Amino acid sequence: MNLLKMFKRSEPVTDTYELLQSLGLGSPTASGKHVNSEVAQTLPAVYCAVSTIAESVASLPIHVYRRTDEGKQRQGRHHVERLLNQTPNAYQTAYDFKMGLLRSVLLRGNGYAHITFDGTGKPSALHLLHPESIQVELLSTGRLGYKHTNAKGKESKYLQDEILHIRYHSDDGIIGKSPIQVCRESIGLGLAQQEHGASQFKNGMRVSGVLETDAKLTDAQFTALTKMFDKHQGSANSNKPLLLEGGLKWNQIGLANNDAQWLESRLFTISDVARMFKISPIFLMDYTNSTYSNFSEASRAFLTQTLRPWLSNIQEGLASRLVSDSNRANTIIEFETKDLLRATAEDRFNVYDIAIRNGVMNPNECRAAENMPPRQGGEQFSQSWMQQDQAATKQETD
Repeated sequence: MNLLKMFKRSEPVTDTYELLQSLGLGSPTASGKHVNSEVAQTLPAVYCAVSTIAESVASLPIHVYRRTDEGKQRQGRHHVERLLNQTPNAYQTAYDFKMGLLRSVLLRGNGYAHITFDGTGKPSALHLLHPESIQVELLSTGRLGYKHTNAKGKESKYLQDEILHIRYHSDDGIIGKSPIQVCRESIGLGLAQQEHGASQFKNGMRVSGVLETDAKLTDAQFTALTKMFDKHQGSANSNKPLLLEGGLKWNQIGLANNDAQWLESRLFTISDVARMFKISPIFLMDYTNSTYSNFSEASRAFLTQTLRPWLSNIQEGLASRLVSDSNRANTIIEFETKDLLRATAEDRFNVYDIAIRNGVMNPNECRAAENMPPRQGGEQFSQSWMQQDQAATKQETD
């Protein structure tokens, strides 16, 4: 089969964002800032949101299970476990690979990896591909084709089964969209605010007071005064003492309304970015309204509202490309998330106590969760829950 003939002619780029992205400029916004994935990362809130989500997912182990009549059974030697927990390729760790894949999806809406296969047809390696080096096309067969251009300009074409493609919020089911692309106006505003503040510190001291005198200054006195103030220009000189002569008096001016609003708008930018990525401002290092109790609740919400959709998206993408069609119905790929909710030692041992007393876990399983070796007799499950049921039933009949 001639793969080159399977690809249709590329459609012309009509989207302004895509055109400017291809030129490395990003999309223009009302604030006058051009926004693309690289520029957006210079906004600390965006960088923190992307890092927090990507690092959390990359740190989670991935397990493969096989469905059985009794439930599901761990497949520790499955090739997916090796690829995603140990060595995805010869030059990356599993953490590096998952981190890079998630950053691509978060920043650009699409993450790609080329899948290589061994002699038996099983995936043997995963190689990250930069999203901006990929063109995706819908083939006449109804499947997708991928064209990759490497750093030397060489083009390679791949079939759908050769590419792991994780997309975010796709409108057409083919290409995803990132929060940065959709919400570029808010990010542009944040970047403009950041530049405004930096230029204030660069160009001189803010007018924080006025000088008063009853006398009229001569030209020489005015020139000397101007030179004196030049020595206080810039953030490095902002706290130097000021010597006044000739009856000059310094009157302090409080924080201007526009400056106060600028500071508030900087906080609002953090909230805006938190909304874009569906993450609590607490995880963007904004502790303005943070308490111990709402931090605990935010941690639970981070797993259920922020991470779980991402985990489901990745799990299904991995299963569709790394598991054969014949085995897919009986194979489950699942992230292990229990470490995300590990509480204090007191909280954990209270949970273990309840689990052991109700026969949900045995002592050795709890010891394994704490990275402790098993002990003799620890594999026995408690039967106290049965005794409680029998006692309750007897009390009802008496």
